[in-house]
Amino acid sequence: MVLVKQVPDPNAVRFDPRAGDIQSGTPQVANEYDLHAMEAAIQIKEQQGDVEIVAVSLGQARETLNRCLAMGADRAIVVEDAALASGDSAVTAKALAAVLRAEGFDLILVGQETSDGGTGSVGPALAALLDVPVVSNVVALEQQDGRLTVQREIEDGRQVIDLAPPAILCALSGLNEPRYPSLKGIMAARRKPTEAKSAADLGLEADAVQSRVSWGALFVEEETAEGIILKDVDADSAVDQLVAFLQERKLV
Repeated sequence: MVLVKQVPDPNAVRFDPRAGDIQSGTPQVANEYDLHAMEAAIQIKEQQGDVEIVAVSLGQARETLNRCLAMGADRAIVVEDAALASGDSAVTAKALAAVLRAEGFDLILVGQETSDGGTGSVGPALAALLDVPVVSNVVALEQQDGRLTVQREIEDGRQVIDLAPPAILCALSGLNEPRYPSLKGIMAARRKPTEAKSAADLGLEADAVQSRVSWGALFVEEETAEGIILKDVDADSAVDQLVAFLQERKLV
């Protein structure tokens, strides 16, 4: 299972100061870290053979899921429900956990964080909800004889962890280089299924999708600059005024 998110393009974000939000026309792209997670899943499938890759997303993400299918995922699931649209990361984790429980899994791959929220909390939250181990900041991965050897980036180097699935791995960009979908992959993606689910389909009650965290409106901080411009004064007078100005403010 690979969890992916569609986010505003970090290189083309357009901000609407009147609405206090990102403009609706801002281009949407796949979250970068999630593509590294998808590439890791595809490489495992290429090595192991008998592997099914399911891409899962929450919200408006059809384009991102189509890219994952074109890269090599076998099918996709999208949770589309207005009740979940503005939920916090805890709500996201609950919805995704419901999908994962229903589907079953051996390994869950997810990006370390998203470029829009940047909380990095969905992977650990899922680990708590599903009662499976989680490894964050993953930059290397090997699978052999049913076990995983994972390298995670830490402050002063790398930590090597050996574990057995099921587990959740949170990918960093150093893990691999995501492939571009081939023409053959793009054509094949059209025949692969994408299943849409709602909160009701997942058995989520209204109180389970209530956010605990709320965000204020976005704004650009106003900056002001003050200064004194001297005109039509000789150099000596200008120096005297500058020195007096600095002394008044106890800068000299």
